[in-house]
Amino acid sequence: MPEIPLSKILANPKNPRRVITLEMIENMAASLDAVGLKNDIKLNVLPDGSYELISGHIRFAGAQRLGWETISAELLTLTPDEAELVGLIDNQSTQMHWLDWVVAIEKLKNGPGKLKQQQIADKLGVTQARVNYALKAAKALTPASRTLIYNSVIKLGPEKSVSEVAVRALADLGDPKEVERALPVFLDRRMTAPQAKRLVKWLKEGKPLEAYNANGHNQELLAQPNPAPRLAASAQVPPSSTQPEKEQTFGEIWAEMKTGWDNLLPNASGTEKEARENRYITIFGFAICAVLIWLAWKAVVWVITAVIHWL
Repeated sequence: MPEIPLSKILANPKNPRRVITLEMIENMAASLDAVGLKNDIKLNVLPDGSYELISGHIRFAGAQRLGWETISAELLTLTPDEAELVGLIDNQSTQMHWLDWVVAIEKLKNGPGKLKQQQIADKLGVTQARVNYALKAAKALTPASRTLIYNSVIKLGPEKSVSEVAVRALADLGDPKEVERALPVFLDRRMTAPQAKRLVKWLKEGKPLEAYNANGHNQELLAQPNPAPRLAASAQVPPSSTQPEKEQTFGEIWAEMKTGWDNLLPNASGTEKEARENRYITIFGFAICAVLIWLAWKAVVWVITAVIHWL
């Protein structure tokens, strides 16, 4: 493969991969420095003799970071649409962010060819269900919603951002504007799919978004039309002064503990949380059994000691 000067390579304005973090580039640079370039980048030869990236954006950025002057590349001559499709297919083997996939699949659906879902699936080598899921998410997300999600990815990193499954659950609101309105709360609390479903149910019942708590403890008092004015911080009465604390029931204590577990792993699935709760229940069960056995042993020792003294 020919070695192409990095200075002659232009960025692709239609690059399907929008989420490229500094960590990705640094990891790639470290790999290139250690073992070299294993897979050539792909370039589209433009009429003026310059080159435009088709695939290999992270490899290209890693080479720039290392100060390479040239890079090995496969040269192609494609139309813009063909180049975009090749770049998308090449990204199948990489961890492209799910929203990038959603946007790319949507563009294929709405493009000049007006491809059917199965045609898109065949071109990309994915299932028709995967295409259907992506189009459902795309239909629910306004441009403003997409920007909010991308900003969240930049802030938290791809691994900690919300999942496509959770966004599709939020899409059950039906109206993209309603999804956009709920999205800040959804993203701020990094909701899982089960939490998103509870939020959707809450909003469909006509209840205010401001009164919703992600852990399911919905604070309906916040939704009262004319709540009493809140005291300034310096004037608030501390709970321990004249207002006795309400004694908690076991159910309330258990609910608080579950809330704490949810906060420890906010992105865990419902199955993971259920498994975690079962583990804690098992641990508590063993602890209670241990206490009962210890008490029984103390009672037996006391009885034996009493009998010995009596004899």
